[in-house]
Amino acid sequence: MYQISIKCIRCSYSSPQVPPLPNFSWMKPCLSSRDLVYIGLRDVDPEEHYIMKLLAVKAFSMTQVDQLGVAKVMEETCDYLSKKPIHLSYDIDAIDPSVTPATGTPAVGGLTYREGIYITEYLCQTGLLSAVDMVEVNPLRGRTEDDVHSTVSTAVDLLLGCFGRRREGNHLPDYSLPEP
Repeated sequence: MYQISIKCIRCSYSSPQVPPLPNFSWMKPCLSSRDLVYIGLRDVDPEEHYIMKLLAVKAFSMTQVDQLGVAKVMEETCDYLSKKPIHLSYDIDAIDPSVTPATGTPAVGGLTYREGIYITEYLCQTGLLSAVDMVEVNPLRGRTEDDVHSTVSTAVDLLLGCFGRRREGNHLPDYSLPEP
């Protein structure tokens, strides 16, 4: 599955929890499935689709991102999570491999660089982003130094967006120059 998963950090042992799944009896869930949102799904296999439907996980496919636009997806995501602290687990392979080729599971049709950055900037601006992890960056999978550089640079830019860097600059929006 290729996604950005946005998870709420709230341990809840009440329903709806993950029902018993074969081979996962050793796991004790600490998140409600209703506290998960996946963004940018594509190439979902039937078993993954079944589990997400069974658990009623909120998800936005790339088709939905294209139809709604990333701004609307983020608005709906944050409304759905209803002001809870957010843990962003960012899979670099959610970004299209034309931008991030040094990953283990590249799949065409992913988020653009701009959509990916928008997600991090949006979450940072909510004030609810409390944790972030960046996964699936694999420099050994890049065929060239440019592949590695593009992937790692994009990952750094995404993380900087989480920590407040904005593309228009880091100044107050109403900043004006003094009169001459």
